[in-house]
Amino acid sequence: MRHRPFFVRLIVVFAGLVAAIVAVCGGTIYLSGQRAVRAQQIADLGRLAPLVRQWLAEGQAGPDGVDAATRAKITDAGRLLDTRISVIAGDGRVVVDTLVPAATLDNHNDRPEVVAARRREVGSGVRPSLSLHEEAVYVAELVDPGRPDGLVVRVSYPQRSWSRYGVPVWQVLGAGVGAAVLAVAALWLALQRWWVGPTNALAAAAGRMAGGDWAARADPRGADELRAFSGRLNEVAAHAQRQVADLRRQQADLQALVDTLPDPVLRLDPGGAVALINRPAARLLNLSRGRALGRHVASVVNDDAVLRLVDQINADDGGPGGGRRGDEQPGGAGPAGGGTVTREVRLARDGQWLTYQAVAQRTADGGALLVLRDVTALTAAVQMKTDFVANASHELRTPIAAIKIAFETLRDVYADGAERADLAQADKCVQIIDGHLRRLEDMLRDLLDLSRVENPHLKPTVRRLRTADVMAGVRSSLGPLARQKLVELVLDEPGARTSAEVTPHEFLCDERLLGLVLKNLVENSVKFTPPGGAVSVELRLAEPTAVGAGLCGTSGGAAGEPAVRLTVRDTGAGIPPEHLDRVFERFYQVDPARSGSAGRGTGLGLAIVKHAVAALGGAIEIESTVGQGTAVTCTIPQVEPEVEDEERG
Repeated sequence: MRHRPFFVRLIVVFAGLVAAIVAVCGGTIYLSGQRAVRAQQIADLGRLAPLVRQWLAEGQAGPDGVDAATRAKITDAGRLLDTRISVIAGDGRVVVDTLVPAATLDNHNDRPEVVAARRREVGSGVRPSLSLHEEAVYVAELVDPGRPDGLVVRVSYPQRSWSRYGVPVWQVLGAGVGAAVLAVAALWLALQRWWVGPTNALAAAAGRMAGGDWAARADPRGADELRAFSGRLNEVAAHAQRQVADLRRQQADLQALVDTLPDPVLRLDPGGAVALINRPAARLLNLSRGRALGRHVASVVNDDAVLRLVDQINADDGGPGGGRRGDEQPGGAGPAGGGTVTREVRLARDGQWLTYQAVAQRTADGGALLVLRDVTALTAAVQMKTDFVANASHELRTPIAAIKIAFETLRDVYADGAERADLAQADKCVQIIDGHLRRLEDMLRDLLDLSRVENPHLKPTVRRLRTADVMAGVRSSLGPLARQKLVELVLDEPGARTSAEVTPHEFLCDERLLGLVLKNLVENSVKFTPPGGAVSVELRLAEPTAVGAGLCGTSGGAAGEPAVRLTVRDTGAGIPPEHLDRVFERFYQVDPARSGSAGRGTGLGLAIVKHAVAALGGAIEIESTVGQGTAVTCTIPQVEPEVEDEERG
């Protein structure tokens, strides 16, 4: 249905109402005027009728009761007054008529006014004339009231004689219509200026505000009421504009705040569309904020674990897929009391699994807030701690059990007296106890060393060391072990050259950390090299561009810095490739079957080496070929210490 403007509807109704009023008033005025005119005409004819009666009474009676002189007077009077005068005999014949020949007229005793006159009344009326064929006003009286069957004088005004004194109907209606048109035009102008125009402008301004353009303002014009309303509307718009600006600033502040949070944050509206996402969440879910905002979470998030978490909170809140609030959820989710679900989710990123502690909270408007806290490192640390405790317990259990058995055996040997004691068995038990005590001592020492090098607050004490002194220390401390195993220990000499690399006479390092590195690497190489093999220790001044990233989470100095490269090489059995990535883990044994034996290492040596090299800011690499041997290379950057001048002084 087409909507007509308010102004058109108002003018049409008003014009119709004015037209109806004009028609009713005009008709009433016209009819009232006609009645007044006819009443005046009847009164005038009533005064003329006695005069004619008097003329007839004074005249001499002729053959038809009216003499010639009287007839002449009546004719002159009718012409003068533009009035029709008729004299009707007792038998109804018209004996005198000033407009129509009397002989042509029929009997008039049946005319209403004549009938009334013969009843001794003054007959009057308005009716069409049968002889003139037009409307006329009639008044009739008896000439002699004592003779009802005598002469009757009738005076009449035909329409042509009295219509010129009245106002035509078209003039009355025309004047009314003209006045109505002028009134409607004046009303139109007044309404257009004071109401319709300002109202349309006000509606347009309100429409722009409803569309979100709170900067729009209504022009305060028109009637006082509209100006007041425009002012109030402008105040509302200004207040809303300030509130919208405040909300946008708050939204920007909130977005900036959540962007600074390290944890991914995702907020969903009641329909499941993304309403807010911070930068960590966008990076984690591989999304752009512009592509994610306003879209349903299922269409932009591809991780099934996150989608299951959203479905779970909807189920706990009584939504589709239902569920009972407060039920224990599978997969690590706790009770959903208060619309909160907490569970651990794992996401695959860049070839590795990341662990997140996910918290989903139902918001007040029926949406959801998801926070993912990265606990990968914590989980790894907990797992490492668990593995450490298990491995340490296993490694400690074996020597303690061996010592206990040897002690019990030794006690039984001496139970019957020293004279019958089996000295060979006792010596064997003492050797077992001594070997495992040494193993426990080595394990405790390695644990203390590992604890020290893992300390994040460890500050290496770097100073200039002489290569000859370092090699002499290795020979004195590990030479006996090599001779015992029949392994040749080859130590680098200052000035030796290999290709473009040369052994420096001096280099910068922390003596204690370097000692741990050399001790564990050389000791491991000697232990795993069969008799007749060789273990070599090389120290080379590396090219500056050769320093870079290492293995096992350690990293060298920045590219371009000078460095020394320490390599310990053996001709042992080698390490299978599948074990190379794990040999730096605590208690990891390439040959688990020999773990815990007195002649085996503690499994902590390479872990100590890794952390010691990392503390020095260096990198570590390992190369091994099964049946040919293993080479471990540590690259240590050469950075002058800040206190070097003071130490020299």
